[in-house]
Amino acid sequence: MHFTTGVTAPVYRYHPAIIAQAFASLDALYPGRIGLGLGTGEAMNETPLGFEWPSPKVRLARTKEAIDIIKSLWKEEGGKNNENGFVTYNGAYYHIHNAKLYTPPVSHHIPIYLAAAGSQSTKVAAQYSDGLITYLKPEKAKDVLMRFDKAARASGRNPQSLEKIAEYKVSYSEDYDRAFESTNFWRATLIENVFNSKIADPRKLQQKAKKEVSDEMLKESIQVTTSIEDCTRSIEKYFNAGFTRVYVHSTSPEEVKFVQIFCKKVLPYFMTSKKEK
Repeated sequence: MHFTTGVTAPVYRYHPAIIAQAFASLDALYPGRIGLGLGTGEAMNETPLGFEWPSPKVRLARTKEAIDIIKSLWKEEGGKNNENGFVTYNGAYYHIHNAKLYTPPVSHHIPIYLAAAGSQSTKVAAQYSDGLITYLKPEKAKDVLMRFDKAARASGRNPQSLEKIAEYKVSYSEDYDRAFESTNFWRATLIENVFNSKIADPRKLQQKAKKEVSDEMLKESIQVTTSIEDCTRSIEKYFNAGFTRVYVHSTSPEEVKFVQIFCKKVLPYFMTSKKEK
């Protein structure tokens, strides 16, 4: 089983050099099983530590520099900014001087994926990462996937070599009301432009969500179901839309039960389909 964060923000509280060190250590412990998903963050996780919340443009620029630093530190020697494993980097936002990972990654390559939904983040993902991660539903992801492929080709990269990862959100229970109630934890994520909002207090975000996010909006974002077979049909739509991986984000009231039933009734279908292909 592979483990990938969905996602880690390298913009303020987690310095990219520390992220590089952490994931190199994980790769040393679990070779070839680690992936790093990056995103531009949200105010709720950053501003309580004393950071100002900048524009999306600044956060994306910081993320680009973070990717450069992480990749440089993961190379034991040679390459841009790297001399015998010692890395010096002078960017607009980050500066490191002769930094070195004394426990480098064991694997030849730790994949980096970037969360993307807008045009600029999609372009950066195509240029600098090993693939994108998006929460968009299959019917709304078409334009993003097309932009991603176009930007990859413009950068001299083969889109077929890059991952297109979907986040599929589901809440399952035999009791529909319980399944729906369990989705309320994520209501605030549906506030318009929530990740660009400067509101950092989760209590205020929840109050705002109760006013602005209807139950119908929540049901459109998260599949609420009493039939585990619905997951099979929904996941298949993502693959048919062009995604190469689907990460299942369950917010079910009984997560262990969901995992057990999912593994018994849904996973075998896709394992069989993969073997047939």
